[in-house]
Amino acid sequence: MSRGNLDKQFGAIWRRALQLPDLNELTPELVGEWGAAAGLQVESVEVGEAGAFVGTPGIVLSASGRRACFPTVPHEGDPSWERRRQVADRDAETWEKLEWFWPFWVPVASARKLLSECAHCSKERAAELFNYHTSTLYTLPFQAVCIAQIMPTAQCLEEFVPIAREAYLAFYSGYRAAAIAALIPAIEGALSKIVPGSKSAPHAHAKVDRVIDGAVSLAIEMHFGETWVPKIYRTREYLRGHDERVFVFESVRRWLKGSFFSKTDDYAGATGLNRNHFAHATSTEWQQGVNFRRLIIALTTLGVVESWHNRTHSAPTLFPEMNEDGRLLWQQALFQGNSQAIRKLIEERFYHEHGRMVPEYPTDDGVELRKALLAQDCVNDIVRPLRDAGWDVTMAEPDEHALYVTVLARDGSDQIQVSLLYSCATESALYVELARTSVAILYRGAPFHQDSFARNINVHVGPAAGWQPPSPPSRHRNA
Repeated sequence: MSRGNLDKQFGAIWRRALQLPDLNELTPELVGEWGAAAGLQVESVEVGEAGAFVGTPGIVLSASGRRACFPTVPHEGDPSWERRRQVADRDAETWEKLEWFWPFWVPVASARKLLSECAHCSKERAAELFNYHTSTLYTLPFQAVCIAQIMPTAQCLEEFVPIAREAYLAFYSGYRAAAIAALIPAIEGALSKIVPGSKSAPHAHAKVDRVIDGAVSLAIEMHFGETWVPKIYRTREYLRGHDERVFVFESVRRWLKGSFFSKTDDYAGATGLNRNHFAHATSTEWQQGVNFRRLIIALTTLGVVESWHNRTHSAPTLFPEMNEDGRLLWQQALFQGNSQAIRKLIEERFYHEHGRMVPEYPTDDGVELRKALLAQDCVNDIVRPLRDAGWDVTMAEPDEHALYVTVLARDGSDQIQVSLLYSCATESALYVELARTSVAILYRGAPFHQDSFARNINVHVGPAAGWQPPSPPSRHRNA
């Protein structure tokens, strides 16, 4: 009997099963009897289930070289199905808050931990937690493997691999906003490569649906394998809580349509990673550094989606071991990062000589570099000399803009405060404020129009280098 005829016979048996008052009344004896009456060569009939991950319980018939499962639970309303679907819906809502999707190549335990921590917090806090957790997952070498080893396996990403490589190196050279901007259009470009032809899919949302529908269709086929089941059980609605792959692809659909390609007025996310906000320059939130990691992973994920849509399975769903291609790209990025540190120090020195701070980049305002330099010079030029003089010294944290840091020196009940400015060229108002509590206001580097910035200040003002601290009062008393 041909496959088509067998499918018709299985369908006829299922229609008879639906005439029962309750599917629970379906038994192996009834299915075997109906199969024999239909002219099938019945080989076995037993209670079983069909499907990967979470199976659908039913009566499993083996006949004429084929296998069929006739479910004994309804396609909706079953308590166990409802529980799994509720979990899937809650997870989907949390991923929507995170503006992300269930990720490939990440341990399930790590994904679950992120979901549990973000389920009941605000979208802003969820974005912070996402950044925290993924910083140890989507690492520099992880991204290198994505670009050098996974992306080249996807046809839709072939022409974007050089762009991704350059963006990767640019990002870790300090040009973060430029790197992010280079990758945002690649998302839509990759979709267009998977479903070419503007006439049949003119809008991004239509392209997304066509691509994801193809991937989900294969996932459903693989869920049941060669086992026949009624069509109503072979839908994404039914399997969303049963099959992990269906859920992953559906969560990618939700991110693409509900976040990345969301209309300008509809988007209200915390990451700013929205194609329309970027394209129409209605917001600069897309420049957040973490969005670079998101884009690398999203592009690589589209490669996997394509391989399921096209049924090639060329892009791996298991993360590969780093090979020489990935290692060389990773090491190249490390070199760029080290070079960036040297370059930034040179830039900082150049601007500092002119009484200026290095201008901000969209994704780097220079605070971290200034904090490091301010703290280092404070230890060398203020803390150590005070301790050598006999004071008990406590250094505070640099202020949030890294413009100054204060040091408190104690000698018994006596104490003094000394302040260190990042630069002599600091607003007069800050000099006035620090003069209220400090016996000395020092600054890094050489004087730069000191009389202009520190006018009417009645405490010592001068360069930190070479400053001689006062002796503790106890030394005078002992003398």
